[in-house]
Amino acid sequence: MPPQYIQIAEQLRHQIISGEYPIGSKIPTENKLAQSLKVSRPTVRHALDLLTAEERLVRVKGSGTFVAQPKLIHESTSFVTGYREESRKKNRILHTKVICLQAEKAGERIGAALNLNANEIVTRLTRIRHLENMYDNAPVVYTTVYVPQKLFPEMIQLDFTDISFYDALDSRKLSVLHASRKLEIIMPPVEIAASLGITTFEPTAYITSLGYTKDKLVIEYTESYYPASRSSFQIEINR
Repeated sequence: MPPQYIQIAEQLRHQIISGEYPIGSKIPTENKLAQSLKVSRPTVRHALDLLTAEERLVRVKGSGTFVAQPKLIHESTSFVTGYREESRKKNRILHTKVICLQAEKAGERIGAALNLNANEIVTRLTRIRHLENMYDNAPVVYTTVYVPQKLFPEMIQLDFTDISFYDALDSRKLSVLHASRKLEIIMPPVEIAASLGITTFEPTAYITSLGYTKDKLVIEYTESYYPASRSSFQIEINR
């Protein structure tokens, strides 16, 4: 038989999953749980520590222990897929707000990423995405993609509120077949933090991505910010 704290953790886990303790609800104090379960307070604390480590519970100093909103698992670090397609597969309703869609000079930094001259024109698309009924509909990602205008000249005419960027590439035989991605944990710029509804002191997972066509042409360079408190990432490795 497993130790008492494991049994208590399993009982509480079941109560959380079943909805007896819904997301955001406050669970009884250590003393009350110890009394009702007829165990010691350290045993209860050990069980709560375990569930906190699993991110099922969150402790707020001076307020108590609450059922946590599970972090959203993103698969974008494992597969070449659009966020809309990933959401569709998981039966989530995705909402997109287009912040910017414009043509501009690449500049040194973006030009270097896309193998372009700094004076060449790129199309910049910035979007904020949120998933219906998750995190009170707060944004889950702020993302900007840059595309060489000469490769996708009609991009600026499309409405990416409803159109998938990757689907648009696919329909023009510009499919991304390989992506190179880098993930860092950084504090977001002020304007991006405001758009995500977080403070500049909350870290974000910052992912940059280069997408390549079958001809090894760089078709897109993307910069995305995911609030760390709402995000986790699935990584697949094959040998």
